[in-house]
Amino acid sequence: MDADEITHMQTIHHLLLVAIFTAALNAQSPDLDGAKVVWERYTGAATFTATRLEKFKLSVQVERKDETQPLTLRIELPATGRQTWPANDVEVRDSAGQAMLVQRSGIEWEKLLIPLPIHVTGCVVQAVEPANGWPKLTSERDRVIQDAASGAQVRIANWPQGRVAALSIRFDDSHPTHLSKAIPILREYGFKGTFMVNPGPKEPGSRQNYSFETQHAEWEAVMKQGEMELANHSAHHRGAKGDEDMGNEIGSAAEAIWKLTPGNSKLTALNLGGGTRWETTRTLRHYLDKYHQFDASSGSLGMDDSYGGRVEAFRKALETHLQRGLWCRIHYHYIGEGLSSSEANFRSALEIAKQHQAKLWIAGMADIYKYQTERNAAKLTLAKSDARNLTFQIICSTDMKLYDQPLTLEITPSADWDVSKVIVHDAVGQSLPATVEGAVIRCTLPPREGTYSITSAP
Repeated sequence: MDADEITHMQTIHHLLLVAIFTAALNAQSPDLDGAKVVWERYTGAATFTATRLEKFKLSVQVERKDETQPLTLRIELPATGRQTWPANDVEVRDSAGQAMLVQRSGIEWEKLLIPLPIHVTGCVVQAVEPANGWPKLTSERDRVIQDAASGAQVRIANWPQGRVAALSIRFDDSHPTHLSKAIPILREYGFKGTFMVNPGPKEPGSRQNYSFETQHAEWEAVMKQGEMELANHSAHHRGAKGDEDMGNEIGSAAEAIWKLTPGNSKLTALNLGGGTRWETTRTLRHYLDKYHQFDASSGSLGMDDSYGGRVEAFRKALETHLQRGLWCRIHYHYIGEGLSSSEANFRSALEIAKQHQAKLWIAGMADIYKYQTERNAAKLTLAKSDARNLTFQIICSTDMKLYDQPLTLEITPSADWDVSKVIVHDAVGQSLPATVEGAVIRCTLPPREGTYSITSAP
């Protein structure tokens, strides 16, 4: 090897070390609350420095050097674990405090692409507290009364009707097979489905499927029966460019659903859809609160046949959720031969659910979310008691205009009480309907503040 070759090799080695060092500087830092900051498709001389300012708040300062082209930062926030960021509440502002346009995937809101115009030398990424404050969850002890005087236990059940876990069955994209296949089959089993719809209207030049618009009368007939649930999949399933466009995509879809469900709570599940790109200066929370939506973009098992082994995957997932007492979510696209899920596999999954039906609350996503949220915001307080009577108060901080799913109360009376003679009264003395299963008495209460009495007749 001659001198020129040696010099060339040394140069390559030096450049490699520089590249490694630069990548290390731009990689995930242990003091960023688990966030990862990198350039998006850039290998030039510009660098950045990321610094943690406080919990869920970090600063990124950019040194462009001789770079004159716009740059883009990719920031990935932890979506699981102890360092999970509240991604729906995250915004980005420049050094002057102006909100910046951020690009995100419809189902991965924790991944941010931040375009940096030439004049921008840095930004602040931060979680902003919602207008109504961060959720204040009650503890399990707040939801149970263990009374020494009466010997009775009163608790808010984990799930309605004594069920062990919950199951929601979701369908995306308002495909014609939802009306021709999915709903008739769900009716056979007596199951409720949640249908993520794209209500349009059709846009010029678009190739999107607008079957919801063309089959509006059929959907209207389905919703009048009250057995299925609609959810928001955005108006056109194409993403959005800018705040106004995003508001229209979410808001117009929400309004279309509300018109088909008059008199119902406006609270609706929202999934912006895979394969879509959304650009906005606002937090997702802004749109969720404005249009009475809740985020349903994650935590669901895809049931398309192309993934392979979906029926067995569902069997295992359901068993795990039953063991842990959790909400199991699955979703489909199109039902039928040659489509994303065959009818045979769809029915096989429903058969598995049927086998566990006695332990499962199979309901719409909004119903399940309401119950879960109400329970997490509810508290029981003992007012007075003696050997044969118990009076308690329930407080639930959710808005009843949106959160109207009744809570299930479980009463385990003293061993010397006659379960068949136990009566539950409200504050005006009206007795509440109750069911008895073994030694447990169940009744339902509205999710609002109230006083109730439990009496054991002689």
